[in-house]
Amino acid sequence: MLSRLFAPVGGLILCVPLLCAAESYPPDHARIQAFERGLVARTSRSDADASRYTIEERLAHHGVPAVAVAILEDGQVVWARGYGTKLAGEDMPVDADTVFSVGSVSKVVNAALVLRLQAQGKVDVDTDVNDHLSSWQVKESRHTRRQPVTLRAILSHTAGFNQHGFGDFQPGSALPTALQTLNGERPAKHGPVRVTFTPGTRMDYSGGGITVSQVLVEDVTGLTYVDAARRYVLDPIGMTRSTFVNPLPASHGNIARAHNGDGEPTALARGWEAMPEMAASGLWTSANDLGAFVATLINTARGDDDFLPEAIITDMMQRVPQSWHGLGPRLNGEGTNRVFHHGGANDSYRAWIEGHLDSGDGIVMLTNSRNGHQLYSEVRYAAEEAFEWQVHAATDFAAPEFR
Repeated sequence: MLSRLFAPVGGLILCVPLLCAAESYPPDHARIQAFERGLVARTSRSDADASRYTIEERLAHHGVPAVAVAILEDGQVVWARGYGTKLAGEDMPVDADTVFSVGSVSKVVNAALVLRLQAQGKVDVDTDVNDHLSSWQVKESRHTRRQPVTLRAILSHTAGFNQHGFGDFQPGSALPTALQTLNGERPAKHGPVRVTFTPGTRMDYSGGGITVSQVLVEDVTGLTYVDAARRYVLDPIGMTRSTFVNPLPASHGNIARAHNGDGEPTALARGWEAMPEMAASGLWTSANDLGAFVATLINTARGDDDFLPEAIITDMMQRVPQSWHGLGPRLNGEGTNRVFHHGGANDSYRAWIEGHLDSGDGIVMLTNSRNGHQLYSEVRYAAEEAFEWQVHAATDFAAPEFR
């Protein structure tokens, strides 16, 4: 796979000579300098004389201790670096291998896992999910009698499930199993996950539905979700710093700590929350790893990688009727402006991924603060200008947050 041609060196991405379509940038390259020093306050973007700031200046302004970024060109990561500190007030520099919680970006990795199982004939995204589920079943109702729930509907948030998102669990808290989450049993913090409208008739974003797919993966593979994700997605792409283990053990190392909206450490004493609803919001990953994931999807869609068969990646990157999503990612634009993206928002972290299917450009941004989305919106705009992207932030698709 093309995504395996990169190896992290000192927090930067270097590519193997003669094998890469795009070359990595040196730190003193004019584009890198323009990117790192070209941030503009969101409210000032229409001002031709708007002040420009460094990434570090805007980290301080927004109360965000750190951001890790990966930039893609022509389907390859050409720049990956961390800015700031893992823990506010401490000299703990972030690099491109530092892991962050990425919230609902997990859903796109989960979709890739499900589609890998489809490619191997283990699931059918258009079959009633109850045909694949053995440890839990979607209860029959007037909604499902008209149209059964399918994986296609779950991945595009048109399945009719309630439960938009999940709150994080603090250190020392008991964590629910996936079945307790679906059944609304303690220590889950909500009621049962159930179908509230006829599948396929409209979209309602649902982490609850994604948790159904988590249980389905375990039932079909006979593996824990952590091990299934490792076997079918993380290992094939080389995402060695990534895991769905929750709570993340301190032994994982190089972990960005959690911070509130004022940039103050939270989730003490451990320093980060746990997200047991793994498929919906439980991924821990780095800029290097997530950049490789985005590159893999881009190159697969362009026919340069065999991570998924052509028919399946095409399906993944087309909007499902009634939804803003394909099979996993959100989709915007047409033709040369076609882009897939997804945000992530857990209690103390904000993340964003984006891939441009025609040009192969893209970006990954990971932050360790509740205010991270304010910072990454400015980082994304600076990247667009510095790297002369065709896909513009003026569409404002970078604004929404998802849990």
